[in-house]
Amino acid sequence: MIQENKITKACIISTSWPKEKEKHPQMQKIKKDLLSMNIQQVDFLDVEFEDANKLFDYDLIFLNGGYPFYLLHYIKKSGADQILKRINQNGGLIFDLSAGSIILGPSIALMQYLYPEDNQFNDSNLDGLNLTDIHVYPHFKEMLTRDPTIKDKINKW
Repeated sequence: MIQENKITKACIISTSWPKEKEKHPQMQKIKKDLLSMNIQQVDFLDVEFEDANKLFDYDLIFLNGGYPFYLLHYIKKSGADQILKRINQNGGLIFDLSAGSIILGPSIALMQYLYPEDNQFNDSNLDGLNLTDIHVYPHFKEMLTRDPTIKDKINKW
């Protein structure tokens, strides 16, 4: 897809890690991987503090993993939600990992059900960006080793 779409500029939204931001090892690995795919420029953008309109300057947007409540809160607060929807409607490439994949779906209500303590802003609007119609629960196998009842909880939800 990168070659077919002549991607030259990519942006990694670093908001999902509140403390580490772009210094998080996962962020650095994604940047390294994108550069290895011959993308000429890979930048970080933290929509908590930076202008989300900068997203329009990129051929590819990457929503990283981290904390879904935190990421969605600032995606909406900054207006990046509407920008990402426009980019998507215009055929822009948006891809994601973990928390990023959760917020691209219809809602993060499953996360509220499973981990209400993580909703540090007490957001009541749990609507995702609705760029996909599936609810993603990443790291299922890993979580199953931590909480053997997670499958039952998800099924109950």
